[in-house]
Amino acid sequence: MNAKKLISMLLAMLMLGVCFVACDKGGEEGTTETPTEQPATQDTEAPTTEQPTEQPTQAETTTEEETTEPEPPEELLAYDTFNLNTYMKPIWKGKYVYNETVMFVGMEDQAALLYTPDEILSVTSYDLKTTYEKGKDYDVVDGKLVLLEGTRIPVIAFDQYYHKQQIAGMPAQLEVKVDGQRYYVYWGEGTTMTRWQVAVTYTHSQTWEGFKPEKSDQFTKLISKLEAGEDNVTMIFYGDSITFGATSSSGANVHPYAPPYTQMFVQYLAQKYGYTIKYVNTGLTGTCPPPAEDTVFGTNGTITYINTAVGGWTSADGYNKFDQYIAPYVEDHGCDFFLLAFGMNDAGNSASNEKKAIKKIADKLYAIAPEAEMLLVATMIPNPEAINGWYGNQHKFENAFESLAKDYVADGKSCAVAKMTSMSQRILENKRFRDHTGNNINHPNDFLGRLYAQVVYETVIGY
Repeated sequence: MNAKKLISMLLAMLMLGVCFVACDKGGEEGTTETPTEQPATQDTEAPTTEQPTEQPTQAETTTEEETTEPEPPEELLAYDTFNLNTYMKPIWKGKYVYNETVMFVGMEDQAALLYTPDEILSVTSYDLKTTYEKGKDYDVVDGKLVLLEGTRIPVIAFDQYYHKQQIAGMPAQLEVKVDGQRYYVYWGEGTTMTRWQVAVTYTHSQTWEGFKPEKSDQFTKLISKLEAGEDNVTMIFYGDSITFGATSSSGANVHPYAPPYTQMFVQYLAQKYGYTIKYVNTGLTGTCPPPAEDTVFGTNGTITYINTAVGGWTSADGYNKFDQYIAPYVEDHGCDFFLLAFGMNDAGNSASNEKKAIKKIADKLYAIAPEAEMLLVATMIPNPEAINGWYGNQHKFENAFESLAKDYVADGKSCAVAKMTSMSQRILENKRFRDHTGNNINHPNDFLGRLYAQVVYETVIGY
């Protein structure tokens, strides 16, 4: 082998050795990034195939706990006298029903309740002062209250309630048609009806079906003002005898002295926001004097309460008297909230004419208080058995009022409807009119008056 070949072989061997060293070092660096000592399934397959199903993330665990956490048990409220929280508890929620009223005509009469009762907690006189006993005064058969022989529960005789001839001494007659027969029917103001009614408190396990009021989005300025604790919130109420407070127990000056629905609504609202209510006694002819003393729930601010409703008025009266009964108080106090509740005495009006009549009043209000938020109240159903003029087109007004409210909203004004027509129709699906009326024609008793307050509160504030 010559010298040149020998040098070439030595150089090749030297280069091969350098390559071995470099490749060995590269292998050691690779082991720090891709371990080969442990099976890949321990670090890659296990987390992706088992962990999500057996070990939920913290967010998933929290969500599951929140959805399965039981609701707190419902508290039993006081019901042996007027209690604002009890009376404002919405009838469509919860398992307790407080002082629901029924009335018996004849010993064979059976009284249904809004729900099928699980347990009767009490049956008392309308004034809540006398308690009647199950097994002695009444029993429950197929979910209905029935009277027992010797009962102390007041029961009006059939021929005292229904008359074939006009009733002597009645200033006006209520004529009805029942089972094809025409009768003149017992009715009256004050305690004429309510002294025959009893109050039932019970539990149930059913869910409310049918109409349920919904919160409107038209009262944001009122709510914002209350939440901010701003002073001088003015709330004005205008309507007929129902808004006046006719046949409420306070209006009749009898126990439990439940206030009219307008006052219950404002008091519950003031309690929520910690306000004091100052009542304006207008002294206007036909209006109901308000409480003499302020109602104090806190010092966040003052709500000025003005109610100029007059019994017997039609929507035409409301328009004709607006400049006397509303305008001066808007000028003196302003108007944040305006409740307009005519219609019961407009039985002969068509729905379109009633809409026009209400619009005339509303336009007057918006002209002097353009920022006011307005609630139109669709009236309760009057006695549906009446055939001599008391019952007419009232049940048609609610849709017309909704149409009017939509027109105002489209025009940039705040307006909504409290659907008391739908609520009273819902009540009549389970109960007779005489069970919850204050005069047997067109006034609510304390029980239906509470529903007025609840429907208005749900629509304006929301529970």
